[in-house]
Amino acid sequence: MPHLSELHGAATHLAVVAIPLFAILHFVRRAGRGGAAVVGAEPWALGAAVLGVAASGATGLLVWGQAQTELRGQHFRLGNAHFWLGIAIAVLAVLAAGDWWRSRRADGVDHRPVIVPILAVLVVVGVVVQGYLGGRMTYEHGVGVYDGGQLAQSATGASRLHVALATGTPMVQAGKAAFSAQGLGCARCHGDLAQGLRAPPLAGGRELPDFRRVHQHGLFPSSVVTDRDFAAIDAWLKTLAPAGRRD
Repeated sequence: MPHLSELHGAATHLAVVAIPLFAILHFVRRAGRGGAAVVGAEPWALGAAVLGVAASGATGLLVWGQAQTELRGQHFRLGNAHFWLGIAIAVLAVLAAGDWWRSRRADGVDHRPVIVPILAVLVVVGVVVQGYLGGRMTYEHGVGVYDGGQLAQSATGASRLHVALATGTPMVQAGKAAFSAQGLGCARCHGDLAQGLRAPPLAGGRELPDFRRVHQHGLFPSSVVTDRDFAAIDAWLKTLAPAGRRD
């Protein structure tokens, strides 16, 4: 069964193909080349571009939560940049489509507005940059990859935790090391003392179902971070006073 991230990829590719195609057809028509074939194809390419932008935006909002739980610490800047660039591309695409439509419908005359080619170039550049950011999120950080916790730091941090527990390191000590930025990287989102940063505070401990609900198929799937691993991390979290509590 397709996952939301896969639907987002499919919708995005429609925009990636249609937007440059529209830009090419538009410039060819403005240069007076291509004849009736280009004139007839241009509105279809524009419609596909707008549809692709709308579909990728809608599916992107649905998978936005994945980026929030799969990008550690400062890497979330990639998610923010990708998101807001998508908004900008959508606005520019709508403006270009609206101006193109008005120019074609005004008294039946094509006024060849200057704004459409400018917007077309900006949208193409935006798609290239957003695609690069999206690629980094997926291929470097596993965003949108089902059970992507096997990638990079999650696998390394979990391996270190397994070794620590297997060699007799106390649960609290092993859990503290695993929580750190150098371990599983939990501290990059939750703070060095689990006080909460971009992600919620965890001081005082968490229940396993709550942990699995957030990270089951993201950073820390059960095939990588076992229940025993979580118990070690939670043992350390329980040594920390919850925010707002006074002893």
